[in-house]
Amino acid sequence: MSNSKNRLVAAGSAFTLAVTAVGISLLGGGAADAGVTGVTGLTATAITYPLVRNSVAESQVVNYSLGESDLQKAFVAKMLAVPANGVDTSAKLKDGVVAEVDLAPAVQSKLNKAGPAYLKHWGTVHRNVIGAADAELATTSTQSPLGDGALDLHTASANDKVAFGNEVDFAGQNVKDLGTVGFSVYTTGENNALGNNMPSIAFEIDPNVAAVTSNYASLVYTPANGAANQWTAFNATTDADKHWGLTGTAFNGTTCSINGARCTWTEVLNYLDDGGDDAKVLTATVSKGRDYAFSGAVDALKFGGKTYDFEAAGVTVS
Repeated sequence: MSNSKNRLVAAGSAFTLAVTAVGISLLGGGAADAGVTGVTGLTATAITYPLVRNSVAESQVVNYSLGESDLQKAFVAKMLAVPANGVDTSAKLKDGVVAEVDLAPAVQSKLNKAGPAYLKHWGTVHRNVIGAADAELATTSTQSPLGDGALDLHTASANDKVAFGNEVDFAGQNVKDLGTVGFSVYTTGENNALGNNMPSIAFEIDPNVAAVTSNYASLVYTPANGAANQWTAFNATTDADKHWGLTGTAFNGTTCSINGARCTWTEVLNYLDDGGDDAKVLTATVSKGRDYAFSGAVDALKFGGKTYDFEAAGVTVS
């Protein structure tokens, strides 16, 4: 980025900072001192946060610039101070500017790095919610695998069910192209004491299996219980146990029925690959129920070569 952008200009008593990224927080630092002449005491310890509110978002800036009124009075006074030798200049900064290279590294990072882009179409799948159950994106009291948040899941009894996911963006993709599938789960000793009591990864699909007339099933992965009171990462594609199953009465008695022995991921793909049309994804969700009461969380959902991060503000992807 050129030094002609993102600069604080001193001209008389006015200062302007062109803002090209949201959430900028000026942290100060010794790097800024190198561009200052005729001003003493302008250091990280003297003025740690030059902005009035310590940080500024795009919505708080008119025309993407900051004026003197946005800066702390102490900072303005430092910038306008008459030097000890009594020589007052119209611009007391080197070349009259503080350019990006003069800013602390943390500020440069914020200027050059846009905030996370939150995805659309992720939310509670209301048609799959039954009874006293809920799913909520929230910050966590533990350190989640990604960021500061996770997807909290709660069911009050064996009669309840909840699903959180996306009913728009993955429709039409091939099941065989999902690649590595997995997630991380936080569970408790109380959950584990009830039985095999874990959230599931569920893809609603059109199975396109010639031997079964149904054009709908849920392809569900439910792992064994994770360790109590901590996060456990699960790779559903390399799980050697038979934890995948297909829902629906049309699949009862078939190789990978969820009500039967179930299958590994490799066995599921082999079953769906019967020489006809490819099985197609309809939706992607994380679900819980109807089996036991549960209170826990999910994060770092993986499929299709991407990882979905559940945060309080929404879902992001990497």
